[in-house]
Amino acid sequence: MRLRYAGSMTFMPSCDVPRDPSSTRHGRRVALRTAGALALGAWQVPAFARILATATAEPPPTPRMTDGPFYPVAFDRDPTTSLIVGSLLPQARPLRLQGRVVDRANRPIADARVEIWQCDAAQHYRHPSDDAGGALDKGFAGFGWQQGDADGRYAFETIQPVPYPGRTPHIHIKVKRDGRTLLSSQVFMPDQDALNRADFLWRHLGAGQQPLALATLERGGDRPVAHFDIVVG
Repeated sequence: MRLRYAGSMTFMPSCDVPRDPSSTRHGRRVALRTAGALALGAWQVPAFARILATATAEPPPTPRMTDGPFYPVAFDRDPTTSLIVGSLLPQARPLRLQGRVVDRANRPIADARVEIWQCDAAQHYRHPSDDAGGALDKGFAGFGWQQGDADGRYAFETIQPVPYPGRTPHIHIKVKRDGRTLLSSQVFMPDQDALNRADFLWRHLGAGQQPLALATLERGGDRPVAHFDIVVG
């Protein structure tokens, strides 16, 4: 059974509810129509432009958000730099997600474990609770982790997140160190303004915290780069 987000919830812990199958096709049509109406000029720009572009001594913390129902059951033992493991579905678009993990004093958190997970281009997670059947994108691993370097830097090759009924495009992210979870959050895309505004978790953040959950996009090269610095505190 696929699960989706309920109409209201707190950020921690996850408490999603079953998706209504009768509304799935309608929800997808609404999401696609909304996405088609997006204008490039409507992109949001994060108010703080992330850590490297600010001079503040105490950058505001990245908002804490729910893991959702699809936190991976088991990560691979070995770290990965790419969630793209084969030929992707035609509608999938590669994306590089990168940034730094820092504390409130803007100091790098060295060797932090950074985990990400997201649905594939067919709107399915690699998780037992998502009854995808044979619809999974076999070229997309769906989740992965890596150890940040001494400067707190991380980078993943993944795909551009897509909407599914009830949710705007997003990538889940979690930071751990010494086996302890420091932060769970979600990364939103700046070119999805209309869908973001329709997403209840995005609205729940409020205007003050929304920019802190928003990546910045750099176009050019063979794929876009989403920059997202994670502030733990």
